[in-house]
Amino acid sequence: MKTNHVIYFNIIYLVILYSLFYIGNAFFGTPMKSYSYVTFLMVYFYYYLIDFLTFENPVERYRPWITSSGIHIALSVLLWSFSKSRLLFFKFFIFWFFSNIVIEIMVKFAKHEIKAIFIGKQEDLERCLSERKNIFFNFIKRLDNFDGINIFKYAEENNIEAVVVKEKISNFHQKEFLQLKLRGIEVLFIWQYKEEIEKKIDVKNISDKWFLHSSGFTILSDSFEKKIKKIADMVTAILIGVFTLPIMLISAIIIKLESPGPIFYCQNRVGLGGEEFKLIKFRSMKPDAEKDGPQWSSKNDSRITRYGAFMRKSRIDELPQLWNVLKGEMSFIGPRPERGVFIKHLEKELPYYNMRHLVKPGITGWAQVMYPYGASVEDSLRKLEYDLYYIKHQRITFDILIFFKTINIILFGKGR
Repeated sequence: MKTNHVIYFNIIYLVILYSLFYIGNAFFGTPMKSYSYVTFLMVYFYYYLIDFLTFENPVERYRPWITSSGIHIALSVLLWSFSKSRLLFFKFFIFWFFSNIVIEIMVKFAKHEIKAIFIGKQEDLERCLSERKNIFFNFIKRLDNFDGINIFKYAEENNIEAVVVKEKISNFHQKEFLQLKLRGIEVLFIWQYKEEIEKKIDVKNISDKWFLHSSGFTILSDSFEKKIKKIADMVTAILIGVFTLPIMLISAIIIKLESPGPIFYCQNRVGLGGEEFKLIKFRSMKPDAEKDGPQWSSKNDSRITRYGAFMRKSRIDELPQLWNVLKGEMSFIGPRPERGVFIKHLEKELPYYNMRHLVKPGITGWAQVMYPYGASVEDSLRKLEYDLYYIKHQRITFDILIFFKTINIILFGKGR
């Protein structure tokens, strides 16, 4: 896809940013040392966390200039406290200024709007428009069918680069779509558009045949990848557990002081192969939260305690699940485990919902970083689409991406 150019722009920007940093140090007579490389990586990682490297979002144009100044000021103060060098402030100001100038120039080059035609129902188009998280596709026309127009002439006159179509419609016009593709116009089924652009699987527009012929899903058969993931889970759980132990101890004390009841909350969840296990988390609700029976949590839920709301926002309540990871019941990255009482209903309502149980559930996952907290069948459908995409495309590199996106959500308060 043409949208993959963002990856190349990230690599180019990394090289340019490093060159600026290296030349700047040489100009001021301060050769690159180990702490210099750490400083550079901190700057680049911060840029990643604030979505400075997407090269695609024109909204809030000046926000990156303001937010990127934060890390430069913080680092200059930190390094000045060690070196007492007055040049540091000037160096970081110059570096901050030129790094922002470079990003502005590259955004101009990276920005590329793909003119497209949508062939299908209005409701299908509205769904694509309402859920898309990119600005690449611009649907300039919708057709229920070819409607008697010369599709080739229209595409040529309007510089059309892509056509998104429902698979059933394409069966009647295969020759026309083949000709469009041979003319360099990308032809995507709706499920392809969802997968390649939205990074999810459109479960409403796929079938058993699609699963049979679709590539991916190597996580289900690749024993080496499974071993690497298991080792990564254990190491990550131990490191995070040690690092966050003080936070967990303080949280346990606050929970006990804030409201009567146990510190931990254990709940049956469905995991790998449909087997139930005891999920453990910090109690974030009042002790009598489910006196009227199991129910989904909602926004501004009155059952949640004050500190419980903070724990959910910062994901602190999930930390005890590191024990579930160490026991092998969960993975660090994967679909969130759901309660059996809800699964019975969701499996009837949503196609392929039980496929989430082909892999171990996770503390965080692709659905959690891509979709806001939901508490309905419709929300479960949206999350299922992201979960199936994860199962299909899972790799250790993908897990690392999700891990960093989770950090982004925690640090900038985007969770709930």
